[in-house]
Amino acid sequence: MTTPSPITDPALLERLSAYVDGALSPDQMTEVEALAARDPAVLAEIESLQALDLQLNDAFDQMLDLPGADALPPALQPVAPTAANLNQAPSWGFGQIAAMLAMLLVGAGGGWFVAQNSAPPAQVAQARGWMAEVADYHRVYATQVRHLAEVPASEKEHIEAWLGQTTGVPFKVPDLSAAGYTFQGARLLVAAGKPVSQLLYTDAAGQVLAICAIAGGDPEGTGEFTPRDFGDVQMVNWKTGTASYVVVGTPDMDLPVLARQVAQEI
Repeated sequence: MTTPSPITDPALLERLSAYVDGALSPDQMTEVEALAARDPAVLAEIESLQALDLQLNDAFDQMLDLPGADALPPALQPVAPTAANLNQAPSWGFGQIAAMLAMLLVGAGGGWFVAQNSAPPAQVAQARGWMAEVADYHRVYATQVRHLAEVPASEKEHIEAWLGQTTGVPFKVPDLSAAGYTFQGARLLVAAGKPVSQLLYTDAAGQVLAICAIAGGDPEGTGEFTPRDFGDVQMVNWKTGTASYVVVGTPDMDLPVLARQVAQEI
């Protein structure tokens, strides 16, 4: 197979970057998708940008776990989700990002950044990280009962087709009944400027377990299961060659076991 020639047109590269960031209008998005269907080089560039975007988001998530990240002054803290800003991207200014990076890197001796990332700091800080945004969503939706799901469990086939097509991550709804979880339905989220599928389950006590997926994974597809700590919200993350997944719940849930079961069924 012939490798597509790299794109060098700055205007086109800027447009493709805006497409990946979700910054284009619906008509512009359609135009880019049509162009990608005709031109393998455009499609390859989009896939490369999506993979880089997800890597940068993951890197920023990990930086938030570094010692000292929870002691940042209020001016550097992300905006907490409210009914007014829940569906908006986190409000980070360049000055906030630069100051936060400086504080974290000094506290960690700078070694983490050198070892983990060769990208410029401004690129690493483009987004707060999709998993941190999912944690914010979970804190809100896990308190809901009647309005927990956007589409009910009775429409499972529709959920699979709708979210699979919208996110670009095809899946089957896992059956977790043997583990004590009942499927309640699904939602479409947006994190790091990308669509995210969210499947929602409850246990006998009404606690909410979520499974989320976003396009863009690890080209090597190692499938390593990685615990992530967001305080009262816990996750286990793993990747395939084309997607990244998390199982989201509380510290008392056996998330590593559940994540492995979901990975086999989804």
